[in-house]
Amino acid sequence: MYKKLVWILAVILLILAADRIIFTSSDIKIQQTPEVLKASLHSEMMIEVYRTNILGFKVPFSELEVYFVIEDGKNLIELTGIDGSSAKLRSKGVEGEAVLGIYSVKSGMQVRKIMISILPRDVAALMN
Repeated sequence: MYKKLVWILAVILLILAADRIIFTSSDIKIQQTPEVLKASLHSEMMIEVYRTNILGFKVPFSELEVYFVIEDGKNLIELTGIDGSSAKLRSKGVEGEAVLGIYSVKSGMQVRKIMISILPRDVAALMN
């Protein structure tokens, strides 16, 4: 009788711990692919924003609704495609640094601010 009760309580405790560790978000990560843009009209960057758990993995079944604003350097980059929590940026062919603000749709508060470097073609080719 007591063995069954101990096993049931252990399973319940394990489920609660898994919920706390795996399904609860602890941080927001931003993935930039590639990390820098080239000063070319065909250079594009994909930015993805997602929640991570305590273990550092993507939180399953979690959606993060954000919107992107070019705060500095509108003459350097343009937003070409926005899809929920990801965006595609394109260089306008001018080198420099632009600042992209990422804001939460629900609260309107700023989630992060990232700096995007647009390097000359020669320097960007050496980095790849």
